[in-house]
Amino acid sequence: MISFKLIGILFLTIALYGAEGSSQVIRITGATTIQPILEKIAPSYTAQISKKLQIEGGGSETGLTKLSLKETDIAMVVRNLTADEKSRLDHLTIGYDAVAIIYHKSQSIRNLTKKEIVGIYDGTIRDWRAFGYPSSSLIAVSRKVDRGTLPLFEAYTGLKSPNHPNLPAGTKLIRSDAWEAEANINTLLWVAGLQESIGYVSYGEAKRYEKMGYPIRISALDGVNPSEATIRNGMYPIRMELNLVWDKKNPKAEDFIRWIKTAALNESVRELGFVVVK
Repeated sequence: MISFKLIGILFLTIALYGAEGSSQVIRITGATTIQPILEKIAPSYTAQISKKLQIEGGGSETGLTKLSLKETDIAMVVRNLTADEKSRLDHLTIGYDAVAIIYHKSQSIRNLTKKEIVGIYDGTIRDWRAFGYPSSSLIAVSRKVDRGTLPLFEAYTGLKSPNHPNLPAGTKLIRSDAWEAEANINTLLWVAGLQESIGYVSYGEAKRYEKMGYPIRISALDGVNPSEATIRNGMYPIRMELNLVWDKKNPKAEDFIRWIKTAALNESVRELGFVVVK
């Protein structure tokens, strides 16, 4: 018969093993835009530090929520942080991206104005005839409310997603029939597969999938094409920071951040089409 003492030792061993295993894993959650950057350098980190990176998407706000619940060590956030967030949390800006307006390559448009984009997304413009093309219903693809690109698009257009709770009366809304994508890949697949559609995604992701042969086209905004130069100097109007965010005094997160500053981070950022911080 197993003694109570032996059972106690067994449970203590399991607990200690679980704690040790947990200490060997750094959980990173949030923006799917940043996810491939960290996945690219993860093997090098594991080889050098003998710890595992557990990286999952879900969106910027999901990452911040899980951070607040202690369910992740680092949140990936693709937007500028608020003053309150900066006061409560530590962060590292690892690069810059932009919100790119994309449509099917069969559309030969090269430039859209802010007024035209607002018209498309508030429902004023619903047909490609507005741009001189044969009649075809225009499908607007937007993003879910927990995605970091949505607040940037909202700030640029002055429109709000109708799915925000408790919006003030008179708020100008994104059209209710807009499709809502979760991740960049959803928008990219829909736009590549539907000639009638238009959407907005990470510029870095759009460039990457364009190079892979996806039939998409990236629009200029008010005559300014997104590029490394125009994103860095702020000429392109919808720029966003790529941030890693963690709780102050989280040793696992701080160890990873120290390592990432000495790793080939900039190379990974640049290779994936984003703009390096200088």
